[in-house]
Amino acid sequence: MDQFKTVITSFVPMSDEEFDLVLPIINRATIKKDTNLLEQGQVCQHVYFVESGFFRMFYVDLKGNEINSRFVKSDDFMVDFASFITKKASLYYWKAMEDSKVIVLEHEDVEKLYNKSPAWAKFGRLIAEFGYLLIIERQEILHFQTPEERYKTILKKQPELFQLVSQNHLASYIGIKPESLSRLRKRMIGK
Repeated sequence: MDQFKTVITSFVPMSDEEFDLVLPIINRATIKKDTNLLEQGQVCQHVYFVESGFFRMFYVDLKGNEINSRFVKSDDFMVDFASFITKKASLYYWKAMEDSKVIVLEHEDVEKLYNKSPAWAKFGRLIAEFGYLLIIERQEILHFQTPEERYKTILKKQPELFQLVSQNHLASYIGIKPESLSRLRKRMIGK
């Protein structure tokens, strides 16, 4: 719980009394490796905070390939904002890559929390803005960088991915085929 509070208050400083407003609405869940926390077609009704573990967000393209969009590790939030806000079916899956523990917050409870506290309302706005910026950054990386530049960006910003995910998952995240990633790695090592 201390880490959850640390992450929350890094976005918005708040008193202990304000933070404690969240305590009655917290649920916890243990998610086994290879379990989908959210599936395509479901409405995302929760915000999750990863206490321990690792998840990947992906979709299945028209050819049946799993395309990775995001990876989430401990001390990070995950939510399909589009589905959460609009109540429409998600286009994504969230899959546990290892046994994980999450804090679960229900949509209705989050809305009530925002209405009770300006500090929590500000947190909600800031975390939504942060999520939006992650999406924009991801799009810009895919649209405006070469595969080699994408590789270097991920190496710089998310070096843990090179140890935590398979070459297939990493290639999908970079937006290239696994064999292209092998050639790219060999080229990078040779430099």
